[in-house]
Amino acid sequence: MGSGIGATRDYRTSIEGVGKALGVGSTLGGLLILMLLIGAGQRAPLALGAGLLLGGLFTGIALAAVGGPIWLVLHVLGLRRGRFAALVTGMLGLGLYLGAQGYGTALYTIAPIDTRSWLLGLVLKIAQSLVVALLAGGIGLAMWRIAYRPAA
Repeated sequence: MGSGIGATRDYRTSIEGVGKALGVGSTLGGLLILMLLIGAGQRAPLALGAGLLLGGLFTGIALAAVGGPIWLVLHVLGLRRGRFAALVTGMLGLGLYLGAQGYGTALYTIAPIDTRSWLLGLVLKIAQSLVVALLAGGIGLAMWRIAYRPAA
């Protein structure tokens, strides 16, 4: 049994595992950006390739600069389960997605002129945000699986 607060098993990691997890997380983040571009109607191969590469690069930066310190605190506290990694990464993805959608809210891109469909647009933006958060949480879970191993 683990001595950590939120763990029934004790999990250990190594610098190699963290590096591999960051690489996989960056790649999966780039693929998420690619999916968002395709969903938005982008079809130009150069734009899609640039979105994949830049999405992976900026995802890696966000994971290392923002997610890394948070994961470090959780690791020190003994909260080393996959659900914590998924929660942190999902919230990070949600925050970044909402921040990119217009001055910190997803409401900016909803047309204020069309009041009949404003509520439908609001529901759509909330659903999009939740899907992005779930996909980001999945990326965090994949990274956790690569970085952490049960202690022997």
